Amino acid sequence: MAKIAEMTQLSPTMAEGKIVRWLKQKGDSVSPGEIIAEVETDKAVMEMEAFETGVLLEILAPEGTLLPVGAPVAIIGKSGEDVSALVETAKKSIPSKKEESGSAQTTTSNVSPSSATPTSTPTASSKSETTSTSSQSSSSSPSNASKESNVTSSQSSSELKNGTREKGEFSRERANAGAPIKASPLAKNLAIQKGMDLGEVVGTGPGGRIIKRDILSYQESGGGKKGSFVKRQDRKLELTGMRKTIASRLAHSTSTIPHFYLTMELDAGPIDQLRNSFNKDLGLEGHEKISVNDLILKACANSLFLVPEVNSSWREDHILQHGRIDVGVAVSIEGGLITPYVRNADQKSVLEISREIKELASRARDRKLKPGEYTDGTFTVSNLGMYGISSFTAVINEPEAAILAVGALVEKPVLKDGNIVAGKILNVTLSCDHRVVDGATGARFLSVFRDFMEHPLRLLTG
Repeated sequence: MAKIAEMTQLSPTMAEGKIVRWLKQKGDSVSPGEIIAEVETDKAVMEMEAFETGVLLEILAPEGTLLPVGAPVAIIGKSGEDVSALVETAKKSIPSKKEESGSAQTTTSNVSPSSATPTSTPTASSKSETTSTSSQSSSSSPSNASKESNVTSSQSSSELKNGTREKGEFSRERANAGAPIKASPLAKNLAIQKGMDLGEVVGTGPGGRIIKRDILSYQESGGGKKGSFVKRQDRKLELTGMRKTIASRLAHSTSTIPHFYLTMELDAGPIDQLRNSFNKDLGLEGHEKISVNDLILKACANSLFLVPEVNSSWREDHILQHGRIDVGVAVSIEGGLITPYVRNADQKSVLEISREIKELASRARDRKLKPGEYTDGTFTVSNLGMYGISSFTAVINEPEAAILAVGALVEKPVLKDGNIVAGKILNVTLSCDHRVVDGATGARFLSVFRDFMEHPLRLLTG
């Protein structure tokens, strides 16, 4: 008897998903464990497996369809089996709408999904003809099945070379299509500085992304001059699965966790000097260079080992002090952010942490992280120093008890041994859950952290 394949819960936080791509088509044979579709969750693009041997008789959810977990997506049975009644029953229980095929997802930015996504362990579950499903819908912006490039085939080679089009034309096309303007952070900053409307610039980067050379080419062609104002239209940006998840989790965190903040200024000269020396030696050996952030994560891991009270979580009837030290780093991706974790970071060297962070961050941006890599951590580091932010406060990532916000490493005059000299300063702010961490405990953690940062050779020995 034919059975319905449902939208499977592919990660602990998944409540809904979007069919990105069907890897099997109607009439194809399938077997247990075989990948039949790619599904976009609130965090990543994952693969859904078949649950039994048979033929894919009907696809109930076309590519781009948003569905809650448990909703019917396909029918699998024997070849030639009549499933017309089952199809009608299943279609009536599908609550969500299909996105416009080929249109860009209306978010701040997008990344096209990779066809080489990780295989998730859950398989598509099944129900008989009497199955009914629940409702709720979702999409996750950083990866979309929509067409990524806003550069059409009709655009001339000269337009792509110059990064320009007739004034207002590209803006109107974007506004009419509801498409986002994809641009690198550097390109966005340059556009602001030069008074440019990104809607007029043609992106020549991957997937039509606007990059630095497009801004410079546009400027050379006369764009961005004073007085070249182009009226922009309002755009409705639909909430994606990732944005809804971020909004829900952070709103819950700020409304239920009693946050308090501790800020400390560190002498970053020693850590920067060690990094430069370390990278010089690594360069001679052909290794990738380490960053200040790699050293910060190692310092956090060592500090959590010495101040385990911060490496804890609030439970309704107790405080759970974790035996493991899993430090996460907030990674900005198109449409949101995600926090992959370095497991047992206190037991790893700086170089091991550096390599692992680079690999995790790369797969995070490609939407290839597995659920076990971005869930169940014990502490998080959020670093906005690369944007020139001197200091900020971060929202605690539940169920963790603290998060460290790291600002930019800046040069400024400092008083040392009675003399004013050039120094390097780093500001960090620890957000604490006051139910778990008291002020003195948080201060002790920062004090230990400062010792590691200002005497960084200790990070290389433990």
